[in-house]
Amino acid sequence: MENFTYQNKTKLIFGRNDESVIAAELKNHGAKKVLVHYGQNSIIKSGLLGRTKDALNKAGIKYIEFGGVKANPLRSHALEGITLAKQEKVDFILAIGGGSVIDSAKCIAVGAVNSKVWDFYTGKKECIKALPVGVVLTIPAAGSENSRSTVIVDDKSGLKYSFGCEVLRPVFAVINPVICATLPKEQVAYGASDILAHLLERYFSPDPNIGLTDKILTGAIRQMFIVAPRAYADPTKYESMAEFCLIGTLAHNGMLALGRVNQDWGTHVIENKVLSGAHDVAHGAGLAVIFPAWLKHVAKTKPSKILQFANEVMDEKTIDKGIAKLEAFYKSLGLETTLGGLGIKLDEARKFACIAFNKDTVLGEYGQLSFDDILKILEIAK
Repeated sequence: MENFTYQNKTKLIFGRNDESVIAAELKNHGAKKVLVHYGQNSIIKSGLLGRTKDALNKAGIKYIEFGGVKANPLRSHALEGITLAKQEKVDFILAIGGGSVIDSAKCIAVGAVNSKVWDFYTGKKECIKALPVGVVLTIPAAGSENSRSTVIVDDKSGLKYSFGCEVLRPVFAVINPVICATLPKEQVAYGASDILAHLLERYFSPDPNIGLTDKILTGAIRQMFIVAPRAYADPTKYESMAEFCLIGTLAHNGMLALGRVNQDWGTHVIENKVLSGAHDVAHGAGLAVIFPAWLKHVAKTKPSKILQFANEVMDEKTIDKGIAKLEAFYKSLGLETTLGGLGIKLDEARKFACIAFNKDTVLGEYGQLSFDDILKILEIAK
């Protein structure tokens, strides 16, 4: 087990709470003028936005609205939010939504107090300050409500860029499974795939002597196999959705990576750069295609951890059967496991791979993929 330092400032407010807790937390953090950031029309139709605004009005908290975040949040839209936040001199960003809204909110929070926000995403600068962000979670999936990272799509290239730092962790996150019960089934499926991938990226570490977190990850993955089908079948069942939400948060808050210097994340990078950013497919849908293909390819040269996964997580004796069982899980949630199933041709995927990666690419930690390896994974996934 490697040395680590862990901190997490996010206050989780979990359970059947009304919107008054949002106003109370904003007051606790001294918010005077809030940018309320959200996606499309679902929170308006559900009444959540109206109830939140009522709570802020009763508490005497000023606010402005900025909606319109898409499933893969765009740089251009976030830049509009930054301009608005500066003009209105807001001191707090409240994200009401899922991972896309939260990631966009974090971008606005950084850009409101820094110049050239894109320099952080391209690695030219390190972030040390941002406006505080609070979250009302509506889609359990990305784990961004409790993480230090943000992901944004560059409109011009179609590529996703990300960065992370501690100031990006939300100061509070309200997670009410009742709100998430209104999700359409396909959103539950995408969320399950995203959460599962966050667990697997940490599980596939080359670091030795990490048995404890391996066992915790194994338990979380196995529980997702139980909970996700229940939530998919009926999102209104509180206990199933509550566990679903909690696993989603724990999967990406860093706790399950303790003692691991190296986590893989090769699958996430391929999906972000080649599928969801470029082709505007749901991130979880793309991960259901790339992860089995990654396992099949990497198993040819580094089978040990993948065999452990098949044995201890999937209860199968062979790697092939373990991967097949994982694919069956995705399919049980109505997810595709091939590029063709997503309507993406192999040549199109290769084209974006050539834009996103160069010949000297080394991607991931357990898999350590070269550029040729990435192309081979796309071939397997076709």
